[in-house]
Amino acid sequence: MRLWQKSTRKLLSAGIASIFITGTPLYASHQDSYPSSDTKQEMCPITPNAGPKTEWKADPFFTLDFIYWTPRQEGLAYALDGMDLGAFSITPNTSGHIYDPDWDFDPGFKVGTGVKMQHDGWDVYANYTWFHSSANDSVSGSRDTGLFPTGPNALFFLLNVFPTPPSTIAFVSAKQNWDLHFNVIDLEIGRDYHISHCLTLRPHIGFKGTWQDQDLRARYDMQDNNAFTVHKHQDSWGLGIRTGLDGCWYFARSLGLYGDFALSGLWSGCKNIRRDHRVLEDLSLINILDTRDLTHTIKPVIEFGLGLRYQYFYHNDDFRFLLQGGWEEQIWLGHNHFIDMAEYGDKGNLSLQGLTLEARLDF
Repeated sequence: MRLWQKSTRKLLSAGIASIFITGTPLYASHQDSYPSSDTKQEMCPITPNAGPKTEWKADPFFTLDFIYWTPRQEGLAYALDGMDLGAFSITPNTSGHIYDPDWDFDPGFKVGTGVKMQHDGWDVYANYTWFHSSANDSVSGSRDTGLFPTGPNALFFLLNVFPTPPSTIAFVSAKQNWDLHFNVIDLEIGRDYHISHCLTLRPHIGFKGTWQDQDLRARYDMQDNNAFTVHKHQDSWGLGIRTGLDGCWYFARSLGLYGDFALSGLWSGCKNIRRDHRVLEDLSLINILDTRDLTHTIKPVIEFGLGLRYQYFYHNDDFRFLLQGGWEEQIWLGHNHFIDMAEYGDKGNLSLQGLTLEARLDF
């Protein structure tokens, strides 16, 4: 009996010493023991991989998104009325307004491809976004309403209108057209894993690249049958680091609520051109302004997404089909660099938001 007790105490002491010497394992095999040097066993991480199984060294997947977004660019007001011009015998009878482009929703798409690697469940993913949109607006007035261009478009007003007789100060009508060509590529590496039975997270880091064109045209018709036109063009590009966190809380194995967040810092360049003209009654042009500007700086981009997800696993969980839909928002801070003679530098943010529907297939 004493011999058995001694043996038991020795075995316990040796086991405790082994734990302190070798360290407590962060993971264990399916058999809850370390594999021997000549035995290879699959290891189970503390945070199990989410998604389908990876049978090969890397399994491909593809995504296709339909987007229906509306853009907003700050600093694009083009006309105002309600100005009290009693000194020029023009006094409005009603309160005025500031006129901005008439924003609308437009369709676009995203297309992406990636591979999920067997090594610890990491994935590499590349995604391209295409979105084109335009916004138009016009307003008509009379000599009694005091219709005038706003500050960003008012250079010709100061240089050419005040020297003329007072009867020609106000405009009869004004209109503006804005176009946006938006192209973005995201490249990221991440890992989708469970932190609980119903909650998955996917931290990721990578790069973001973009090239965009904006075109802005405004026209102001005066009472003397003359007109003024303003043409602004902005070419911009950017490349920088992007990081974020995607999560999904599953009500069931196939249905969940997802939320995405990403933050980027882009080394950006903006090339801007502005041309102002006076259009005479015979349609001849008088050049008022022709100037250019080139800026380089770091610009932040913030992205959000929230919606519902459905996924279906088949072929022994080796394949997955996923559908999700929700609301997406992007804020491109300080993105408006249109030339403004009244203010230099950033004139406002570019914001995009709208519906995003995604289909994904994992092989």
